[in-house]
Amino acid sequence: MVAKETELSIKIELRAREQPMAVPNVLAWLEGSDPELRHEYVVIGAHLDHLGTRGDAVYPGADDNGSGSTAILNIAKAMSLNPVKPKRSVLFMWFAAEEMGLLGSAHYVANPLLPLENMVCMLNIDMVGRNEEKGNETAEENEQTLHLVGSQKGDQTLHELILEANKHVNFTFEFDEEGVFGRSDQINFFRKGTSVAFLFGGFHPDYHRTSDEPSKINYRKIASAAKLFYISAFRAAEHGPFPVPEEEPAEKASN
Repeated sequence: MVAKETELSIKIELRAREQPMAVPNVLAWLEGSDPELRHEYVVIGAHLDHLGTRGDAVYPGADDNGSGSTAILNIAKAMSLNPVKPKRSVLFMWFAAEEMGLLGSAHYVANPLLPLENMVCMLNIDMVGRNEEKGNETAEENEQTLHLVGSQKGDQTLHELILEANKHVNFTFEFDEEGVFGRSDQINFFRKGTSVAFLFGGFHPDYHRTSDEPSKINYRKIASAAKLFYISAFRAAEHGPFPVPEEEPAEKASN
């Protein structure tokens, strides 16, 4: 017996509601001490969003990117309290909507409040609150490791500056995660011709899960990452503009 095919038609009605939502970037400005140079500035950035809630599930985002946002706050506080200010200014930026496709940083570079040509460099911090844990690498083995991403694209001057700054912090840098370069906010500045560097702690089992909780954070690592980019930003502000990078990486999904 042969089954007979039957044609069916289905009508589906969908309802959609548009609702405007404010998703602001947050900026803070530390003016440089030199009247002739303070119009030039270093950018230090981190994204402040995560996945939020999905149904009944809550995604805390303690590492991604509560850790980077906290590090930037610590750098801003330290610089504001230091009576010695860098010659050039520092612009602190907390980006919105990174998880939706780097939208906050893309919006800024398309609508800058300050001339992009006056930007010295962009230093980004994303996920520095955990020890990398993947494959056969344990978290304990990565207590002192950190990925320095993107600093070797094009000219090496910024990269060498960060290596010198690290002598005061003593991270063991790893350079095997260049594949994530297009997945965080520094990529939008790089595409505008700015030298960049990205601090990234590495992946772990709680990445983009509800288990990315504050109780699992390595707070010493956040403090050390903040110290590293505090020193780096101060020295970059003394150094001045870096040569324009030349390499254009392929675009990838957000981190």
